[in-house]
Amino acid sequence: IFKPFLLGNAEKSLNSMFVRTYGMLNMHNSEVFKDLFIELKRYYTGGNINLEEVLNDFSARLLERVFQIINPHYHFSEEYLECVGKYIDQLKSFGDVPRKLKIQVMKAFIAARTFVQGLTVGRDVANRISKISPNSKCIVSLMKMLYCPYCRGLTSLKPCTNYCLNVMRGCLANQADLDIEWNLFIGRHSVKIVSSTNVKYCYSTSNISELKQSLKYCNRYYNL
Repeated sequence: IFKPFLLGNAEKSLNSMFVRTYGMLNMHNSEVFKDLFIELKRYYTGGNINLEEVLNDFSARLLERVFQIINPHYHFSEEYLECVGKYIDQLKSFGDVPRKLKIQVMKAFIAARTFVQGLTVGRDVANRISKISPNSKCIVSLMKMLYCPYCRGLTSLKPCTNYCLNVMRGCLANQADLDIEWNLFIGRHSVKIVSSTNVKYCYSTSNISELKQSLKYCNRYYNL
């Protein structure tokens, strides 16, 4: 759910803001956003990605593209644009937005990836436990509970709840030892759901509006 829905919405929101701001000019620069979300998805799925470097690179590339867009009558060499990107922290063309956005995104994605990895471990453990064969004592108890009524012709008679629970407790006695640890595992990882959903907030309308205001300032700042 997280990857296709939240990441998809975040990507669409960010791209829509730039389309509204720069129109068709943005279409020639959309790969900046596509590349960002490709890397974010790779990180989320467990790829060996340096998230901070990805976000820094995005901010630098974005500044280069915006610099070109707002100065269409000038031609800048690749070296010049790279220089502009390298000094993004000193120029602060986007104000404090890149730093705040980076902090929010890193917190959300680190929590989300940890949460997903935890779910994967939990799934594997549950699958292995479900494949454990019942012992002979359990099989005998199940046979008595399910089929003894048939021997007396009482085919519609079902075992009472307490009897059924007692049989199942006996069959799952070994697995029951995992109950405390399993509940702790679920509790720890359910807390991370809140943090993981913050990804949508990181690229929400309020944050995009803040970035848009910074871009307007950038327009004035670089008006040659």
